[in-house]
Amino acid sequence: MINTKLLNKKYISLLVFLFINFIFCIKYLSRVSSYSFVFSLFIIGFYFLLWFKKEPITSLLIKLKLSINLLLTLYFLVAIALLYFVPKESLNVDRWSVISSFWNNYFHNEYVYAAKSFDGNYPGPMPFYFILALPFYFIGELGLFSFLGILVCVFLLKKRNNSLENKVILFLFVATSLFYIWEICTRSNIFTNGSLILLSIVFFFKKYKKGWHSNLIFGALIGLMLSTRNVFVIPYLITFVFALKTKKIDLKNTCYLGIIALSLFILSFLPFVWNHFEDFKVMNPFIIQSSFLMPLQFSLLFIFIAFCLSFFCQEETDVYFYSGLSLFFTILFYFGFTIFNSSFKSAFYDSKADISYFILCMPFFIYSLFLNEKGTI
Repeated sequence: MINTKLLNKKYISLLVFLFINFIFCIKYLSRVSSYSFVFSLFIIGFYFLLWFKKEPITSLLIKLKLSINLLLTLYFLVAIALLYFVPKESLNVDRWSVISSFWNNYFHNEYVYAAKSFDGNYPGPMPFYFILALPFYFIGELGLFSFLGILVCVFLLKKRNNSLENKVILFLFVATSLFYIWEICTRSNIFTNGSLILLSIVFFFKKYKKGWHSNLIFGALIGLMLSTRNVFVIPYLITFVFALKTKKIDLKNTCYLGIIALSLFILSFLPFVWNHFEDFKVMNPFIIQSSFLMPLQFSLLFIFIAFCLSFFCQEETDVYFYSGLSLFFTILFYFGFTIFNSSFKSAFYDSKADISYFILCMPFFIYSLFLNEKGTI
């Protein structure tokens, strides 16, 4: 018997995935073809085919001896080729430059949040975001950081003992998505960032035990993960409301864990604001995000909405779905807010609103889409 509630969540997850791919197709294909709408519809049809014909597609790949590990290896080689043939300087996306300018300032003893990218933007993310990117800054290719996202997603499904069919189709969903190809080419890392947050939540549900040892480990982990982008307070809020409701954790241990997380969050700033406290008062990621993205009162509103949605969670899988849904509504409002204050053309085609923020919800929806999927709809 089909679980209707699960079915609805699967369809919503699929529709959001299709919507985000569609808007990326419309925006970026319109720059190379006047038939962007038609091409976008064909691409959406391709994903419908993948979803509804999972079994025969997987069987064909098995016959061709294309295992998930081989597919990942081939995709990595394609990603390397893309990074080589698409110079980052040729694209009008400056996330790689934000990271580079941040670390350039740091290594020259200048205030990091006063750094400017080639496009004149200040660093908006929190400090640990830049620490995660540091090895790739040293390597000189931040596009490799972007590739981690798909590895994390496949790893999570492997740990759930999901079928080969699920892992292969999930790989194809992510690998062929224009939003993910865009991320690799532009050296953006939103999908990777969101995937790491998802990984920490899955790890929490799998490994957390009430006590100081777990509180210390997960408090430190969550504090550092929150020190990437402040919007991720939303999935963590949903996680802990559900964990409290199901007695995975109690109030006392939540307080201990929260204190440790807050301490690590604050400590992550110290190496970057030491001797720059006056500068920090003038320019910091909280000011940047509330000034250039969405006013603080609206951000607080969506945190409250996420809190309300958390009470709809009946099982762990719901946490991932409602986390994705809350993030999606938050970015959708930001997009609408920008349109209201400018115009659709300015917001969408002229990039006054950054549609890449929609990618924040994608790891949660994709994981929710494939988690416990039985292969028939």
